[in-house]
Amino acid sequence: MINRIRPFNFIIESFRRFKNINFELGNKITVISGQNGVGKSNLISLIASCSGISRKSVLGSNFQPEFYDFFNIDKDENYENYKLYLSYIDSNKQIGVTKRLAFKNDTKTGRGIRIIPRTTNKFSPKKTIKEVECEAKEHYNVGGAARVNIPTIYLSLSRLYPLGERKETVTITVVNRKNQFYQKKANEKYKEWYNFVIPNSVREETSLLIINKKMCARPALHMNIIDTPALSQSIGQDNIGNIISALVDIYMLSLEKDYSGALLCIDEIEVSLHPDTQVRLFNLFDKLADELSIQFVLSSHSLTILKEILKKEKRDNENFKIVYLKNPSAPYVAEKKSYELLKADMFGELTFEKTKVKIYFEDTVGEKTFYLLLKAFKNIYIKIKNNLEYPFLRNSENVNDYKAINKRIMDCESIINIEDNLEKIVSELGCEELIKISTIDTYFKQIIFLLDGDARYKDTRQRPLIRNFLNKKYDSQKERLNDRSHTDNICFLPDYFAPESFLFYIVNNIVKNEFNHFSFWRGLESDESTALYTPDKIKLLFNNLNNDFTNDDLKNIFKNFETSKIWQFILKSDIVTYYYSDYCNINELLLFIEKLNKAYEMTYKIVLAKKFS
Repeated sequence: MINRIRPFNFIIESFRRFKNINFELGNKITVISGQNGVGKSNLISLIASCSGISRKSVLGSNFQPEFYDFFNIDKDENYENYKLYLSYIDSNKQIGVTKRLAFKNDTKTGRGIRIIPRTTNKFSPKKTIKEVECEAKEHYNVGGAARVNIPTIYLSLSRLYPLGERKETVTITVVNRKNQFYQKKANEKYKEWYNFVIPNSVREETSLLIINKKMCARPALHMNIIDTPALSQSIGQDNIGNIISALVDIYMLSLEKDYSGALLCIDEIEVSLHPDTQVRLFNLFDKLADELSIQFVLSSHSLTILKEILKKEKRDNENFKIVYLKNPSAPYVAEKKSYELLKADMFGELTFEKTKVKIYFEDTVGEKTFYLLLKAFKNIYIKIKNNLEYPFLRNSENVNDYKAINKRIMDCESIINIEDNLEKIVSELGCEELIKISTIDTYFKQIIFLLDGDARYKDTRQRPLIRNFLNKKYDSQKERLNDRSHTDNICFLPDYFAPESFLFYIVNNIVKNEFNHFSFWRGLESDESTALYTPDKIKLLFNNLNNDFTNDDLKNIFKNFETSKIWQFILKSDIVTYYYSDYCNINELLLFIEKLNKAYEMTYKIVLAKKFS
């Protein structure tokens, strides 16, 4: 049985202005973007030139595009020294075949300088070229100088023109109802997909037509749209028709027993399309990538397409990829890929305004506690990242699966630099006022409200006092109490206490049980700024607390952030990081981080949509 493979990794060591470029392709959709003249079209056509099959489509067009049909390699170019490689992976995500894109001068036969995809041992240096050629033939039925057997279509929408512009070069043929297009319901697919992109365009009873343009290599299917004859269509409507026709070509091929997927490359996908139509077309590709096993490689400088692929890549970077090329004189692939940054580059700007989500705090202590929690998570993440398979945190023997916890930490990677994306606002309002504000206007759906832990209970009489839980952890389930209902953009600091009580619990725990935290206290000796801190001295900072103290008493100790000795100890000792570097405690921090991330994802989408709508 022949294994299915797909293009995965494109390496350009040298090609025209490209030097040392390397990027991966998504399993479903890849968008290559950048300023005009950066070389997007070249890359699309190079990728398309490595695959194809000799079988004709029902319309008679090829499933193997030729590079020289769209681009010219001049005989004076140094093409013999061009080094390009395209790797294909199989269903096990292993590299199955790597092709070197060699150039052959066939100008004498009228074919110009064309690409020959030669199997190479670049990623199997211990094997000879003959050995990798034999393996490629045996496992994937790919010859040494042959294309990879993937039905491939290349569309260059920028080179198409509306039907009415040169109507003398256009022939229109009505498809007979007995034709296999009707027998295999291709007409229904065309109508369904066209109406998906431009709703209510094609009527139920509309006939199927074949359009031949003298200047275009590929004939196309067509169905008249409401009140618009074929020759009166706009270039945007015609482009959609050409894309749908290519999809129908692949659909017809997919009905064959040996079909295992196709590659559709489209240059300048957005030409003459309204932004809403671009989004609908993009969503159709997402849908058909699954239904027909199509891999799409697109070029575009549309901000709409850019925004869509960035959203999808963020959720699923295996199936969706954005390859953004910068600097047309010597192109390279951008590493930082925020929408604002890429948009600024597209417009040739040197600076950009980052889109930030506003986050409201009850008071300064809440904001400072938030900072401590993010710092703790970032420190833990960095350590776990380098020790993923090991029980790096304390008390691994007291949890069922430390590796699962390590994975949860890694899954929250996107939160590491979240502070750069937040506009922090200390409201000096109570939790009830902030919760009321969050509901009075839809505007506040784009804002994160970070409330103190004790705000989880609306009834203040239910709120626990930290003095009763210094020797045991508060458990709301044992108390048979439920958190108040709230929207996802409302978050709470960890635990069920005000931030002063929350921090006091951590400090008290490590001070009172100093023998259990021997490593913490001895660790302070390694730095002059913390060497004077001892458990006895920290106890003295709380010496004036009565047995019946409340959070208000703790506020007096924690006030004056700049001069407070307890704040200085907490910051310099990094005690919050130490506390959560424990498999028995980390779940509390992870729950907070996961809910914060959910709130950010929700609000950021709204902020971005409003800013760039």
